[in-house]
Amino acid sequence: GVIYTIAPSNQDINTMWAGTDDGLIHITHDGGKTWSDITPKALTAWSKVSLIDAGRFDNNTAYTAVNRVRLDDYAPHIYRTHDGGKTWTKIVNGLPNDPINTVREDPLRKGLLYCGSERCVYFSLDDGDHWQPLRLNMPATSIRDLVVHENDLVLGTHGRGFWILDNMD
Repeated sequence: GVIYTIAPSNQDINTMWAGTDDGLIHITHDGGKTWSDITPKALTAWSKVSLIDAGRFDNNTAYTAVNRVRLDDYAPHIYRTHDGGKTWTKIVNGLPNDPINTVREDPLRKGLLYCGSERCVYFSLDDGDHWQPLRLNMPATSIRDLVVHENDLVLGTHGRGFWILDNMD
């Protein structure tokens, strides 16, 4: 496997999270000198850790989107940790049977998350416990990444360019 995603901490320059395309997640607290395997027990080989997002408000928080289509598993897989990866909680309530490619925490509003699937964008107001669609006028397309820039939500799609929801205040 290869390292597929790296997420530097937003609070501590020495903390980084890394995920691989063969289902492993590691963390370092010393700038990369040593790494600890903190892979959720539910992940198996051929699970692609497509994105890790380090928490904006807490150094021990991270969110990860896992894609398992190589295992013919088209279910959503998003995990959350608040204890540095010692325990992980699967947070997919309200999401349809659709692989997830990305998950991000809003940089200003604690508990507000966004995720992108193969067909749609979703949001959660309660730290991922419940998800709702955020489609508006967006066509059904694969969301590969997203970012919150100031008060705009910017989505990178596969084959359809960018989609921007501006002025989300």
